Amino acid sequence: MTMFERVAAAGVSIARQAHIRGLETDLARLTAEMSSGRKADPARELGVGAALLYRLYDDIQQGEALKNATSLAGERLKATQTALDSVGALMDQMSPEILKTDVLKGNGFAIIASNAREILGSMTDLLNTHWDGQNLFGGTDNAQPPIAPATALLGWAQDQKDLAAASGALDAAGAAGLIGSFDAMFANVQRAADGSSFYGLVYRSASRTDMAGSTDAESDAPSRVRIGAGETLEYNVRADNQSFRDAFKSLSLLSLLDAPAAELDEDARAALLDEAGELMRGARAQLTVLAGVLGSKQQRLSNVAAIQDRAIAAATAQINDLEGTDYYTVSDRIGTLRIQLEATYAITARLSELSLVNYL
Repeated sequence: MTMFERVAAAGVSIARQAHIRGLETDLARLTAEMSSGRKADPARELGVGAALLYRLYDDIQQGEALKNATSLAGERLKATQTALDSVGALMDQMSPEILKTDVLKGNGFAIIASNAREILGSMTDLLNTHWDGQNLFGGTDNAQPPIAPATALLGWAQDQKDLAAASGALDAAGAAGLIGSFDAMFANVQRAADGSSFYGLVYRSASRTDMAGSTDAESDAPSRVRIGAGETLEYNVRADNQSFRDAFKSLSLLSLLDAPAAELDEDARAALLDEAGELMRGARAQLTVLAGVLGSKQQRLSNVAAIQDRAIAAATAQINDLEGTDYYTVSDRIGTLRIQLEATYAITARLSELSLVNYL
């Protein structure tokens, strides 16, 4: 036998061993795919179509991020809506009190003033609601609670009443002048006497609503939630909303009704009560609108979340189709590989039984 013939025979043997290892590797891979139900390397099998698989994974990742953002925003809006409902309940509680003066007679004004102070404190607490690291009614500013303690406004109101009644008991005309001081402060006009204004005395957040009459307020962008590619949902529920301003103004006026007769006569009390009643009714109507608008934002977020769920489910189903094992095809392939392996093993065994003479 020549050297070439011996090398050729060795090459055949090596090739056969490599073929066996390849068959064994394919059999092990297919068996694992059959067991897991997933292709071992779907991108390789898809070839240029693998771009679709990568895009689907990217869609799911972005969808999950949007879903998490909308879910968190939805919970935040839910907490805001709950606080608004509680504020509305306080307004509803105060409105009938304003109408009870004729029934309660002399004690009526004192009871209303006491209740107004308590409700003002409760409303302040609600508008300072802190949820998940954010002041719900502070806009984009979370450095501090948006509303100052109720004592600040109540103290200012008492000071204004004392100043107006310094020369004697206020009558209806004097009450109108006192109301004018409240109008100026809540319109955020700086007062020469004490420099007080709504922004600073009552509302302390740096994030402000752009409102008519707020001449020195710097408006801020509304809160935004990303709900899609290049699409955001905006909402604006800050504690300087006109509804809350009117409610604070009403309650601070009502807090003065238990002043002694030497400071307020009956006509002055009636004038303050009428003004406060109008303000509270207007505040309640505006709050209903505000809550309704916020409710529509909540519904939009809920719809977006449902759409994201469906999109993620569709992308996941496509990935499963692309990566899932075709059991019938794999089973047939495994059977074929086993036959090939058995045949190869048999041939190898037969060759190993040949004598050197027969082999040569």
